[in-house]
Amino acid sequence: MDSRGRVRSMWSELSADFVDQGVGGIGRIENRVRRQIEDDGVTYTEVGLGDDTAIARPWRLDPIPLLVSADDWTRLESGLVQRSRVLDEVLTDVYGPRRLLSSGLLPPEIVFGSTGYVRAAHGITIPGTHQLFLHACDISRWGDGQFRVLADWAQAPSGAGYALADRRVVAEAIPEAFEHAGPRPLTPFARAMRLMLEEAAPELADGEEPVVVVLSPGSHSETAFDQAYLAQTLGFPLVESADLVVRDGALWMRSLGSLERVDVVLRRVDAEFSDPLDLRADSRLGVVGLVEVLRRGAVTVVNTLGSGLLESPALSAFLPRIARSVLGEELQLDGTPAYWGGDDTERAHLVRNIGALVLRSAVDGSTVFGPSLSAAERAEYAARIETERWKWVGQEPAEFSVAPAVEGATGLAPVPVGMRLFSLARRGGYTAMAGGLGQQRMRLEPTRSVIKVAAKDVWVRTAPAVAAAVAAEAPREERLRRAVPVVEAISSPRVLNDLFWMGRYSERAESVVRLLAATHDVYQDYRYRPWIDGAEALPLLMRALSVATGTIAPDSVLPNESESAGALAVVVSPDESTVSANARDSTQGPDADAKPQFARRAAEPEALAAEVRQSVAGASADGFDYLAALTGDRNLAGSLSHAVDHYGAAARAVRDQLSGDTWMIIGAVDRALAEFRCASAEQENALSAVHSLTLAALLSLSGIGAESLVRDTGWYVMDIGKRIERGLGIAALLNAALARANAPETEQVVAEAVLVATESAVSYRRRHRGSAHVAALAGLLLFDAGNPRSLVYQLDRLEADFQALPGGSGASRSQRLLADAQRMLRRVDPAELEHTDDAGVRTELVELLEGVHLRLRKLSESFEATKLAVPVAIQPLWGNTRMVG
Repeated sequence: MDSRGRVRSMWSELSADFVDQGVGGIGRIENRVRRQIEDDGVTYTEVGLGDDTAIARPWRLDPIPLLVSADDWTRLESGLVQRSRVLDEVLTDVYGPRRLLSSGLLPPEIVFGSTGYVRAAHGITIPGTHQLFLHACDISRWGDGQFRVLADWAQAPSGAGYALADRRVVAEAIPEAFEHAGPRPLTPFARAMRLMLEEAAPELADGEEPVVVVLSPGSHSETAFDQAYLAQTLGFPLVESADLVVRDGALWMRSLGSLERVDVVLRRVDAEFSDPLDLRADSRLGVVGLVEVLRRGAVTVVNTLGSGLLESPALSAFLPRIARSVLGEELQLDGTPAYWGGDDTERAHLVRNIGALVLRSAVDGSTVFGPSLSAAERAEYAARIETERWKWVGQEPAEFSVAPAVEGATGLAPVPVGMRLFSLARRGGYTAMAGGLGQQRMRLEPTRSVIKVAAKDVWVRTAPAVAAAVAAEAPREERLRRAVPVVEAISSPRVLNDLFWMGRYSERAESVVRLLAATHDVYQDYRYRPWIDGAEALPLLMRALSVATGTIAPDSVLPNESESAGALAVVVSPDESTVSANARDSTQGPDADAKPQFARRAAEPEALAAEVRQSVAGASADGFDYLAALTGDRNLAGSLSHAVDHYGAAARAVRDQLSGDTWMIIGAVDRALAEFRCASAEQENALSAVHSLTLAALLSLSGIGAESLVRDTGWYVMDIGKRIERGLGIAALLNAALARANAPETEQVVAEAVLVATESAVSYRRRHRGSAHVAALAGLLLFDAGNPRSLVYQLDRLEADFQALPGGSGASRSQRLLADAQRMLRRVDPAELEHTDDAGVRTELVELLEGVHLRLRKLSESFEATKLAVPVAIQPLWGNTRMVG
């Protein structure tokens, strides 16, 4: 609203897209945004929850964009670019000639007393005219209508990836509003960043393309998505410390069996953690020797080490006079009014108003909200400020303008808002992202402090032609020079290890859900029709499920090994006769009244089921609870949810390698499993539904892997994981289900369930009309090289995958174990697998399956140890890593 209570013109254009739709329409828009967030896998990782866990939560994004008018953006863009230039001058001077210090423009204690100052970075420069590569600042509009900077971010600025992702989500969720408004695009900023990262490389030989990487703390970082999405957008690999190594005075990236020279690092690890040799000794996030490589000029790291100094809250107060002295200009974007304790006059104001100010440490930037302090605490801080003086800064509490946001059942509400803007160093100066990361805030009572609660997409209402920024597209000669060479994808052992486990967990989830669905079908048959033949098959399948998943099933659902293989006792009631499960097929027997009584009760199936269903092992509440736990219990190792969660964790660690479709499918699976866990009524229907939905999604993942991914090293490693897991699953399932001979009707049910679980039922029926035989099953599931679900097919694919890897010679231990498993299969005659010993055990089948299973396990262990192993934790050559002081 303006001062007269009228909707401003640029906001009124959105009324048809939001306000006019009413509360219900706004709710539908919010649901679309939330669904799009889940489908794209946009997350924020919660850390520091009291343990070592890091939980990825869905990103909170308000559907209503934050609009910035053309006039406001002109002021913001000009002020942001100027502020970046001033900070660049400070950074260049502090780690160079230090004229600002010698002239008194900048107090030395602010520099050398800050934890952001890195002494080892003195004299280290990056190619080009600017030392500050990427700058971000949080901005809000105050009550006087002016924009002010709340904080500068120069250490490793985060949020650009979220801004790009937010734009994608909002544009797809509200396409009509997006088309009507026509906000300036954000992609030119990303293209410019890619170009400038390549140009930041040290001098290369003619024709060489620079190798650029994005260094991340890892998938447990709070902004892991932001880092991965930005790396994916830029087209550069996302790496961690384990992926990099210093050799011969240069920085290298580990690849499978080789090293690749790295020229530029976009750093998302704080400077003090970047090198445990020269900086923080207890760091596990950095690369040993990185500082020395920087001193030699063999690599470029941006933002440069030591840029965190620019985030000092004490520095902001000195920027106006530095701008006048260095640039000859007045600072256009003021910071939050601040009072530095190193100045007597300002310190007196700070102490006098301590209860109304925000206290900031000039050493580490920590914050204390003055209004929340008690009288005793205010006195304590006042005494500390008088003693420590320069170490403290007092700031006026930030003010925020309001903008509409979606809130609960009321639809729209005014909320405090701010935004994070970004600028990038170019050869001709700095250029700003035409938008940014909007921040929806909430004011806490009674202290009136403000926290961030959600993000907003920032729409700049300015035509691109008016922009003063340098064109994002490279000059023609640069485009031609970079158009021909192709930089091959490089995968480090850490990345390959995550891809390997993605292959294993995706196959594990699929095999578990198939077996669960097949077992649940049999469970339903005997829970509601316990009189039909083959009742002993259900506990056998429950045992197979337990073995295949590595979980412990309740004793009540497992077969009674003391009973004979062909007779399952069914107790009708305590005072009635015991009859066999196939009694209705006999006309005579020791109990002459059994058949008439059974036939009489068969006319009342519900009554009969109520009396005898508890007798069929597994067709009980315990059996259903076990199936439900194997489906929805994410903390149960071996369950479907556990496999899906671990697949997601591995995928998030290599997000930059995956397409957006992957996250849409993962989101669908997560929603289906979450809805099942919340279902309270009609649990059996919910169980069948979640199995169907999950299987459909997992099949989509398999389709992406088969049809959409490039056949590079990463794909072959992921397929190796998939084939190992499928081979292990087939061997374990057949061994658990078919190792012991049972009654013909029982074996028929078990065989059909196994065929369904291995997606081979149709092929089997087409080839073998009639009852199931072990030899026929083995022919299809073990020896048929044309069946993608057979064991021999998995071994053949493994052989081809190993040969496709760099350096594949056929002589590795993994390949020798594979050849041994293949020989075991070739030596066996399927007909011999029918033979049983005196105890009814098919010894030939058991020996074959256990032998192949063992070799596949050893193969996996050997492959991981030799090809996918990441470096062990670094150790200091002297002393310990305890930080002092």
